[in-house]
Amino acid sequence: MELIRRTVSINKKNIFSIYLIVLALSGCATTDFVSVPDTQPTNIILKKETSDNNILSIRTALHEDRNSIDLYLKLATELVKNQNYSEAIKNLDTALIENPDSFLALNLRGEIHYLLGDFDNAISDFKRSLQLNPSYSKAHYNMARYHNFLGDTKLAVFELNEAIKYNDKNFYAYEMRGKLLQKYRMHTEAIQDFDHSISLRPKNISSLYYRALSYYEIGRIESALDDLNQVLDNNPYLIDALFIRADIFRSLGKVDSAIKDYEIILEKEKNNTRAKKELIVTKRIKML
Repeated sequence: MELIRRTVSINKKNIFSIYLIVLALSGCATTDFVSVPDTQPTNIILKKETSDNNILSIRTALHEDRNSIDLYLKLATELVKNQNYSEAIKNLDTALIENPDSFLALNLRGEIHYLLGDFDNAISDFKRSLQLNPSYSKAHYNMARYHNFLGDTKLAVFELNEAIKYNDKNFYAYEMRGKLLQKYRMHTEAIQDFDHSISLRPKNISSLYYRALSYYEIGRIESALDDLNQVLDNNPYLIDALFIRADIFRSLGKVDSAIKDYEIILEKEKNNTRAKKELIVTKRIKML
């Protein structure tokens, strides 16, 4: 039992450094989440071609209507998908010349600045967006990300509360607030937020993973195992989830299942010292 708790603690500290923070290109930035990288070259090429075609189509439409803020927003979104951030910002600058009161353009430009590490300009845009529309949930969420980055959990939670107050369908805000509550071992409250996030987005692998951690901490082992199974069904080689599930299997006496998980880890990372040690220990347990 102590071994599992130690494993959960380690993973909770390290998970944020493992996965990238990704922008949700519909105009709502995401929090850090457990992602399954698309490693199929064909899929990547098809997505690139689709995005290129979308950009061409939007540019054509802009020639006919250069005052359309919606078209500038769509174009900027597609340019971000292509990682053409400078061009995306230029188009949002143009949109804001046409309409300085576009809180949507300000928020999206802030998200791009944030992604590029230009936090001063990002916060300036988020604040201006909220001045124009104080009830804009996505901007409150982005402010929460910034305060969390600075280590100001109190302000981050305040902004997340505002984000949820103005849009109770903002599953990113629920997930992020759950993670912050989890840091303070408020696991029951964290689980409630993860529940909301998952109910709004059932395949939210990140929320499932973090909910599993809180389930374990309050002793709901079977619930933790169920969430981890769903996570690993989505990504069978998610190392952190495999370690935790293996430890849970071992605590439940399911030694063969634990051995299988350690072997999967070593199949992916042949030189994983920790997996080698745990596999030896687990095989010895089996021999007892």
